[in-house]
Amino acid sequence: MNTCVGVDVSKDELVVHVLPTEAARMFPNHAQGRADLLGWLLPQPQVRVVFEASGGYECDLLDTLHRAGLNAVRLPPRRPRELAKALGLKAKTDAIDARVLAVAAQLLPAAPTVPLSAATQTLREWLHVRTALVNERDSLRRRQIHLHQASVRAWVEAHIADLQGRIVEVNTQLEQALAACDLSLPAAPGLGPILRATLAARLPELGQLNRRQVAALVGLAPYNRDSGRWKGQRCISGGRPDVRRVLYMATWAAIRARSPLASTYQRLVNAGKPKKLAVTACMRKYLTMLNAMQRDNLPWNPKGSSA
Repeated sequence: MNTCVGVDVSKDELVVHVLPTEAARMFPNHAQGRADLLGWLLPQPQVRVVFEASGGYECDLLDTLHRAGLNAVRLPPRRPRELAKALGLKAKTDAIDARVLAVAAQLLPAAPTVPLSAATQTLREWLHVRTALVNERDSLRRRQIHLHQASVRAWVEAHIADLQGRIVEVNTQLEQALAACDLSLPAAPGLGPILRATLAARLPELGQLNRRQVAALVGLAPYNRDSGRWKGQRCISGGRPDVRRVLYMATWAAIRARSPLASTYQRLVNAGKPKKLAVTACMRKYLTMLNAMQRDNLPWNPKGSSA
């Protein structure tokens, strides 16, 4: 008999529900609380634990379960939420969420989640810091044109300059952190340091999946919307928007560099496809090439890259 465990994670608490026994407990989300949870789970047979990504509060739990050899799965919040809707659950409490996660452990297929290496985690945190700094800088730049008082404008300009300097410092830290990661991509059009860091930090699965799987993971796989005789427009959904955002800019750089992606883009536009669809198709093709390069340790070779 399998033991399916749902854990609702918050900053201070781990609310746990176990199926099929319907046992429920709460543990503090600190080292001793996680050790107590582990001691409670280990004697039970065939344990599978499911929890949501909770803004990082679940990372220590994942490490604890992984070191103990338990099957631990971290799901994006959307999947348990949609399962709760399908079950007709309108109320929402921590206890209800934990039980829904236990049901997800019974029903939803998902591979065990492997914790990030220390090098990848460091790179990811520097990337988060850089994103926050860039967003703040760009926000101030947009507001700057609406400022009329000289003293205010001067302060904002000085703060923008300070942010820009800190971004340069973080870029240096990113390069050092990237050197410690297992990303061996050679030079390619559009493949700059930020895309390299983003792929290493936010897409560690690169090179381990086939082209369809990696496209779906990033959110570049088009899905059908058909019913009976009605044929809907295929569109992308889900995935990792931060990877998609950086890949979008890199794809445009590769198109402007007159790489083979430029001919793909022009062919689609000439065939009457919307420009947005054409660049999305180029993003998917570019990602497929990078995936094959990482998988096979090959140089940039558009004609030979496949998955």
